[in-house]
Amino acid sequence: MNTHSSRALTFDDQLRANLIHGLVTQTRLVAADIAAHLGMAAPGELLTETRRLLGRSPSQLRGNQVPASQHRASVSAIRIDLPVIGAYHFDWVFDYLGARALQGIEEVQGRCYRRRVSEAGKPSVWLEVSRHGQELQVLLPLTCGPAHELLLRVVRLFDLRVDGSLIDQTLLGASPNYLRQSVAEAPGLRVPGAWDGFETAVRAILGQQVSVARGTELANRMIVAYGEGDFPGPNRLRGQKIAELGMPGNRGKAISSLAKWVDDTGHALLEGQACESFVEGLGAIKGIGPWTQNYMRLRVVKDVNAFPHNDWVVLKQLKTTPARALKLAQCWSPWRAYALMHIWRLAGLRREASKQNRRPKVSKY
Repeated sequence: MNTHSSRALTFDDQLRANLIHGLVTQTRLVAADIAAHLGMAAPGELLTETRRLLGRSPSQLRGNQVPASQHRASVSAIRIDLPVIGAYHFDWVFDYLGARALQGIEEVQGRCYRRRVSEAGKPSVWLEVSRHGQELQVLLPLTCGPAHELLLRVVRLFDLRVDGSLIDQTLLGASPNYLRQSVAEAPGLRVPGAWDGFETAVRAILGQQVSVARGTELANRMIVAYGEGDFPGPNRLRGQKIAELGMPGNRGKAISSLAKWVDDTGHALLEGQACESFVEGLGAIKGIGPWTQNYMRLRVVKDVNAFPHNDWVVLKQLKTTPARALKLAQCWSPWRAYALMHIWRLAGLRREASKQNRRPKVSKY
């Protein structure tokens, strides 16, 4: 897709240009409907933005491919390319999401992530993000709310706003030898974000002091028990005796208290400073400690410098104390979250090697 600009487009402009191009050329939507999918207040903005970003009007983009008498969309989804800046480790991101996929809501097959965006019990509508060469491509539904809102969730989930090569250069120059080797072996590790802030906050509490598999199992139980096929929102979890799912009582109470707080205040739990203020306030809820807060900074706030220095994997991998881990991590600023991904990667490799060594050797004869 060609864009029109005397300078390189910013990430947001490139993303917007791709979305406009897809909506105009792949559908028969009228200007008002396209503007609504873009979050524009008036259809007139579409002409201005299309000319600014693509150098042509919407009608010039569409050309003669759509009969003038046809004004409504005949497709339910569009495919658009996602800007990827610098190195990007596709395997790491898809494997990370696959290990945490929610039953009936998310699927990861090969290098394709799918998320159901329709409500349970209604005809299923799925969003798909797949590897396309050295880029990512999204199949974006047009029947479940404004397309630009779904697209922003994808950007957050796949951590697309940062420059992977810039991060790698910084870590290579600052890291101890063992981490430097990991950066060289696995360039472009990203920090997968949150599709939904509340969902990820609850899962952070579920994941305290348990494995990823166990935390995901508890989340799936929650979907069955309280969500009727969807991940339950705060109005469904407040007041529930969540410990009945199989966790310590204080942890279950922490989730119901979080749900009540979010439900009462209407917090959207989107990335940025407003969300950081909310995370700070979580410390007042019994059962929510620094690890959960830092994990939320990592995946919900999207703080590139977040670092759970009291994470047990970090402490085991670095063979140190929380205070010393925090001091050691200073050299990785402002990209400590990405150094953490390498620490987790190295821990995963060590676990896999340990499993291989424990497997009984089978004779060839």
